[in-house]
Amino acid sequence: MSELRSLKKLLVANRGEIALRVMKTAKKMGLLTVAVYTDADQLSPHVNFADQSVNIGKGPIAESYLSIEKIMEVALSTGCDAVHPGYGFLSENSDFAEACEKAKVIFVGPSSKAIEAMGNKAKAKSIMKEAGVPCIPGAEVENKNDRELQLAAESVGFPLMVKAAAGGGGRGMRLVDNISNLQKNCEIAKAEALSAFGSSEIILEKSIVEPRHIEIQIMADNFGNIISLGERDCSVQRRHQKIIEESPSPVVDDQLRTKMGEVACLAGRVINYSGAGTIEFLLDRDKNFYFLEMNTRLQVEHPVTEMVTGLDLVELQLKIADDQELPLSQGQVQLSGHSLEVRLYSEDPLKNFLPSTGRIEVWRRHQSPYTRYDDGIIEGQVISPFYDPMIAKVISHGKNREQAIDELKKSLENTALFGVKNNRDFLIAILSSAAFRHEDVNTSFLETNDFSISENKHTKFDEVAILSALLMTKHSERLIDDAVDFEDELYGWSNCKAINYPLSFKSKDKNHSVHIELKKRNVVTVKQEGSQQEVYFNGNHLEISNKKIDLDFIEYKENRLFVSYQGHSFKAELMKEDLKIEDKDKGGKISAPMHGVIRDLFVSVGDKVKKNQLILILEAMKMQHEIIASIDGEVSDIYTKIGEQVSVDADLVNINKEGEE
Repeated sequence: MSELRSLKKLLVANRGEIALRVMKTAKKMGLLTVAVYTDADQLSPHVNFADQSVNIGKGPIAESYLSIEKIMEVALSTGCDAVHPGYGFLSENSDFAEACEKAKVIFVGPSSKAIEAMGNKAKAKSIMKEAGVPCIPGAEVENKNDRELQLAAESVGFPLMVKAAAGGGGRGMRLVDNISNLQKNCEIAKAEALSAFGSSEIILEKSIVEPRHIEIQIMADNFGNIISLGERDCSVQRRHQKIIEESPSPVVDDQLRTKMGEVACLAGRVINYSGAGTIEFLLDRDKNFYFLEMNTRLQVEHPVTEMVTGLDLVELQLKIADDQELPLSQGQVQLSGHSLEVRLYSEDPLKNFLPSTGRIEVWRRHQSPYTRYDDGIIEGQVISPFYDPMIAKVISHGKNREQAIDELKKSLENTALFGVKNNRDFLIAILSSAAFRHEDVNTSFLETNDFSISENKHTKFDEVAILSALLMTKHSERLIDDAVDFEDELYGWSNCKAINYPLSFKSKDKNHSVHIELKKRNVVTVKQEGSQQEVYFNGNHLEISNKKIDLDFIEYKENRLFVSYQGHSFKAELMKEDLKIEDKDKGGKISAPMHGVIRDLFVSVGDKVKKNQLILILEAMKMQHEIIASIDGEVSDIYTKIGEQVSVDADLVNINKEGEE
């Protein structure tokens, strides 16, 4: 990497994987790096990787990573001449960019004016329409009363999208099918927008039916040069948040790529853009494209562009910030092969993808020349409720799309992440599906296809038997050795008594008690409640019920077993034999499904409620979650209040079933 002319020391005003990723390139370019972190992030790898680290407070983002005053204080006190904002947090905050400009600290990104122009979706659309960029029909709705809101919605037409005007990433975004759901969704979108971006302003946009989400990466210097670096297809989304991204798009040909690239560069020139930026479009079934928004920062999915172009986008950002010209022209941009990226989230796919918190117990990356990991986690680190649930990215590259999918699937199967509920198995299911492989994808892909991972390919008893056998091989090695010796000497005698060993363990929040019978070499018989299964094992290879199983990952830690096979992850923990299964049936008692803050409470003691009635709203990881009643009845107790921080499983409200005292 070439030397920088003026930049010497860089503050990365972010956390986790993006902070680490930026620092790696910065160090290669000879820059000293400074990290900021909170009490909740003390063990985050970016803290130790930086040349210097400064604590900026406790966990809540408003008091730390979103505090312009604190970030600027660190930049100035540590002698930094540049700040890289990463993505999220203050990356698209024009006030932050302006604060850097006033302090004569280089902001690695566009000017505050460019950020302001694109930071408000309504204003951005107006600028783009005037420049001739095709836009989706829509309307502004800030401070409108119910009647004006209704008229605005009718002018746009249903279905429509309610969007936060000041942000993106799926926060403050709701699909509305008809007028009856408009008011409620607007209020929820406003609340999410205010929490995530500090502004409750929303806009309405016409919903394009079955579109693809296509974005164009642009890069512009301070000398008027601007180029596009191809497209990324980000159509696989859940709750309007991207899950899988790829480049190039399977449906974009050279002609369309050139046209979209030219429009994207036009959008950049209109606002005198500088640095890395992304123009997002919706592509309809007839391949008409419409401006969606501009992200004035580095994108989460930038690695797929790096994989197919061979460029380091952070290096280009830093060179531009160093007032250098772009080192290549549009004609020199070449796309090679295919790349896909998946986002590993700390969330529970079996509980409607609710964010998950906890301590990372096992984290293992698959070693492959075709796969890249961008992550910022280590074993022992606690995933807190304060930040976005994305904790890592896995990116593959292949000579074509099929090979890239195969390599990514293989790496995911050999990736181990235990300690927090996560979406690894869900991602494997998507990559394994015929629909995804056949390119039958749009932004409704996850809603119209079933990727349920609640049922395993094996019966429940098969799973118990497999885990029992694996636990036995590790924690009862002496007994197994004794059984083998016994067998060698007396094998074939009918009066050969087998060794039986009781085993109790917990898996998937259930307790299991079995008996293991040892008779033959490398074979155990697992007995439970009158049923039994023989498990043949040899290292990572098992056979049960005439099925051969190759384990992708297996590791023991103290009394815990971690194992993955055939796209599924399991954890088993040895327990005392006398441990009883706890009765968890709480009837009408509502408990917190995750750590969070009570934002709204819609009932009082003595209220009559109906099943599925909205009881309260819990905010966690910057999303609003509606908590509803599971039975008809009367509210007898309320254990919380608005604004209170609650822990997972904390009692919130109790409802006595109708007819009971």
